Amino acid sequence: MEEFDYDLPQDRIAQFPLKERDDSKLLCYRDGTIIDHSFKDIVSLLPAGSTLVMNNTKVINARLFMYRETGAKIQLFLLAPVQPKSMEEVMSAQDTCVWNCMIGGGKRWKEGESVSLELEGMSMKARLEKKEGMNSEVSFHWGSQRTFGEMLEAFGKIPLPPYMRREAQDEDQFRYQTTYASVEGSVAAPTAGLHFTDEVLNQLNINHINLEEVTLHVGAGTFKPVDGDDYKQHEMHAEWISVRRDLISHLSKTDNLFCVGTTSLRTLESLYWMAVRDVSGLSSNKVEQWDPYQLKDPFNSYKEAMEHLLGLGLERYEADTSIMITPEYRIRSIEGIVTNFHMPKSTLLLLVYAVVGKDWKNIYGHALNQEYRFLSFGDSSLLFTQKK
Repeated sequence: MEEFDYDLPQDRIAQFPLKERDDSKLLCYRDGTIIDHSFKDIVSLLPAGSTLVMNNTKVINARLFMYRETGAKIQLFLLAPVQPKSMEEVMSAQDTCVWNCMIGGGKRWKEGESVSLELEGMSMKARLEKKEGMNSEVSFHWGSQRTFGEMLEAFGKIPLPPYMRREAQDEDQFRYQTTYASVEGSVAAPTAGLHFTDEVLNQLNINHINLEEVTLHVGAGTFKPVDGDDYKQHEMHAEWISVRRDLISHLSKTDNLFCVGTTSLRTLESLYWMAVRDVSGLSSNKVEQWDPYQLKDPFNSYKEAMEHLLGLGLERYEADTSIMITPEYRIRSIEGIVTNFHMPKSTLLLLVYAVVGKDWKNIYGHALNQEYRFLSFGDSSLLFTQKK
């Protein structure tokens, strides 16, 4: 992992968004050449007739502050639903549900004990069911016909990344969501999409860029540092993806495919390995971390793999994916990616290497020298893939 380290000064980490989303800088990398642009220029940089795939997941108010009878404050960070297990069902659940949570300030919170919160005539309790290290199983009870999603809207806070050393503000409720966010379920934003405005999206349509959406619910594992010095020892987190059949059909025919963000790329590449798993006699509703490096690949092209998926006859293709895109990985799906600038020694930087190779160092060095803003609320880049 030392090869994927670089010096990121604290003052280069954007703590707040720019006033206008599309005022951010855009670094364009293609065939070894770097050119600085404004994000609005993306309209002319993407080839006419290409397809741009975006992640339409919506960040939930996953951070809750509740209180013990002693008055001690407990912070709960929702990680994944346990009962009901699907995100759609748990967000529409009434009266009760169970989540896997990360707990802050809860050393004295014991199994079987409840904490509570009251606000404007509403109340909610959280009972610690099972404590296991950093992650714990917590049941929620609110005794009303309101859905859990509605309760989170009232009680929860938007979960800003840990490297933003500040509390969430009212503005973050809007700015830490993409303008096209529609499917609730993420605990972190697909931040490459934060630069897009309705005006930019309209201009892309006018320029005959086909806009498509997939869903990947971003988990807290996206912030997990790589374990140790060897990324091959890292345990990748699983995330849920969902893709419509009509998009699979489009992917089986189209060229010049681009994506917005690492989450969209992980989704597109996971679709490929879902097809490989099916041919291999394995379940296609999951993709394991090392499938790309262990399974025999029977397909000659990305289109061919999508045609195979169509043959499964599903209306929606869903899976839990733990795919890990490393420097050895060969990108099958895209010609380029719109993405922000990522943390040193992160799995996201490994993915960037798979897209542009060793030139990532030149790209990041240029961005630092030209005073680009980094991480979630930072500036953007359009990286065309290097062919392997």
